[in-house]
Amino acid sequence: MEPFPGILGRSPAMQRLFAEMARAAACEVSVHLQGETGTGKERVARALHESSRRRGRPFVPVNAAGLNDDLFEAQVFGHVRGAFTGAVADRPGYVAAAEGGTLFLDEVGELSPRAQAKLLRFLEEREYQRLGDPTVRRANVRLLTATNVDLLREVTRGRFREDLLYRLNDLVLSLPPLRTRGEDLLLLAEHFIDEAARSEGRARPRPVPAFWRAVRTYRWPGNVRQLQGEMRRLVVMAGGRAVGPDDLSSEVAAAPVLHGPLRSFLQDAERGHVQRTLDAHGGVRRAAAAALGITRQALHAKMRRLGLGGEAASSRGRGEAAASRSSSARPVLLED
Repeated sequence: MEPFPGILGRSPAMQRLFAEMARAAACEVSVHLQGETGTGKERVARALHESSRRRGRPFVPVNAAGLNDDLFEAQVFGHVRGAFTGAVADRPGYVAAAEGGTLFLDEVGELSPRAQAKLLRFLEEREYQRLGDPTVRRANVRLLTATNVDLLREVTRGRFREDLLYRLNDLVLSLPPLRTRGEDLLLLAEHFIDEAARSEGRARPRPVPAFWRAVRTYRWPGNVRQLQGEMRRLVVMAGGRAVGPDDLSSEVAAAPVLHGPLRSFLQDAERGHVQRTLDAHGGVRRAAAAALGITRQALHAKMRRLGLGGEAASSRGRGEAAASRSSSARPVLLED
């Protein structure tokens, strides 16, 4: 069972994140999410909200980079009719929309100095006024923030307020980049292929071992979001045929295959042999295990170790492969 619905991962990096998320969901302090583009900051923020006592109340995501500096107060705190040119009616802001729930401010490092000062005052007093309205309102919201830049470095460069940083940093969660998540990479790729095939109504491509080696070699600078887009493109372009490295986008396919230690080379060779044996027996594990000269239980353990839990069952819906797919845990995407 997933610790947080919609987010799965078996790697040690994700297990550490899940433990930190559990602690964050159980308290009310402000949480700052630090991670590269595409690592799933909004998804984590939403999961924290849904696992907290504020679930059932609004979750309001706001991209700070899209806030108008001149209208920051009107957008965040709201305004009344006539407060400025074009204000033809009263309008509540994001804080009021999130009342009782969670306000998620993404890309908080993009706020202007003026907007940072207004946000700091709100965090200190937990009170606000709609633009043009003298009434002081008390806010009951939990603030979650996120950024893909190092805010401490931004402070040293004079681009971010140090006092605001300390207000936001009650609890900091660092989201791991995809290149550090080990076994999650192929499992997520499998998930995205399946997801795209279902949504597009197309046959599932049949990756060959060289395809997976290319996927493992590439560093994925755009993280899970980039991986999802790559697998969706693959499904649309390739349909149900066998696919290799040349079917990946040029950027991914051109990544050099790194020559690592002997252990890594032997593991790749073993992975390829097991995969080919499974393919030759239609994904039926009992038959593949017999051909390999091992028990079915040993094959299952080997598949998990080699990251072949999803890609091995090439004949979907047949025999043991179908049963295995319905019972085994599959990782779900982590994206912004």
